[in-house]
Amino acid sequence: MSNSRRTFTKSMLAVSACVVAAPLAVAGPAGAATSGAEAVSTTTVKVIASGLKNPRDVTALADGSLLVAESGEGLPGCPVGQVCVGKTGSVYKIKGSWQGRVVTGLTSSAPGAAPGDTIAAVGPSSVLPDPNGGYLVLSSASLNSDTRAALGPDAKALGTLMRTRDGSIVADYVDHETRLNPDGREPYSNPWKVLRSGGGYLTTDAGANTVLRTAGGTTTTQFVLPTNENDRDGVPTGIARGADGTTYVAGLGVYAGQSRIYKVGPDGPELWVTGLTNVVDLAVAPNGDLIALTYTPGYVGDPPQPSKVLKIDTATKAVTEIPTGDRLIMGTGLDVNRDGQVLIVNNARGTSGELLSLTY
Repeated sequence: MSNSRRTFTKSMLAVSACVVAAPLAVAGPAGAATSGAEAVSTTTVKVIASGLKNPRDVTALADGSLLVAESGEGLPGCPVGQVCVGKTGSVYKIKGSWQGRVVTGLTSSAPGAAPGDTIAAVGPSSVLPDPNGGYLVLSSASLNSDTRAALGPDAKALGTLMRTRDGSIVADYVDHETRLNPDGREPYSNPWKVLRSGGGYLTTDAGANTVLRTAGGTTTTQFVLPTNENDRDGVPTGIARGADGTTYVAGLGVYAGQSRIYKVGPDGPELWVTGLTNVVDLAVAPNGDLIALTYTPGYVGDPPQPSKVLKIDTATKAVTEIPTGDRLIMGTGLDVNRDGQVLIVNNARGTSGELLSLTY
């Protein structure tokens, strides 16, 4: 069986030994991503927030404010060699000149780290406003029901979609994967991104290789993402919807050139763009372009190289890299605000994360 999904999880939790700059090739064969005709020559990158704790995703709201899901730092003082569960996950908000944590005490799990080492955690990975007040927080997991239970009762929110206003669980994706195992491989769940969809939600589970729909208190499997070459897992990551209603889903791919973007049709995922590398998130710009964030331009298990931001013309499929001056490292989440600025979660592993704005 393929270990692509576990490789992705381990790369997010491992400590990087070095950073090497390298270009990202997006050209491919017929039907694959091609170079964009309109090059982007001038960009501006600014730091909006810093000191974020294992940030994972950003959500741009209609009023101009931004929400960042922070996975936290597990349990402070956790012994080296153990995995501990703490309450250090958060929702961080930026609104105008004000910024700070509006929700704290969310479930976070991390292995103990020696003094000075990077603390890498799983916990809140995506956040949306709750129509009834508060927020809906998706939590990553990287486990199944048995391994979650072994972490103790404080771990029950890992791998779920949860309401912050009352702590209730909207969907338990770990339970869904463990009971049903839609892809037929080893049960393993790692919810990554959530998208509002009508009266419910679509969630990518990078561990289960599935896109799930939650509505009316019930979670169902929307589809299993197809495997890549050599039967490697699809590893669904980013999900976004265009103004025309088209939903796009990214498959990580793990190896260079194996990342794919799918359109979701009535019969499931339809292959749309190929030849990309390690796409971890997607967003749709006001002009209709699809914006993609790559985690690293090489093998995802190697020390990460600078992340890349790509714009994809949805009419022609032309792919253009938006220059960032190699400013990005370990980018895991992005969104585009009402003004067309790209918001990027940067340096996402550890407690020195950033939120950046990219104007092009």
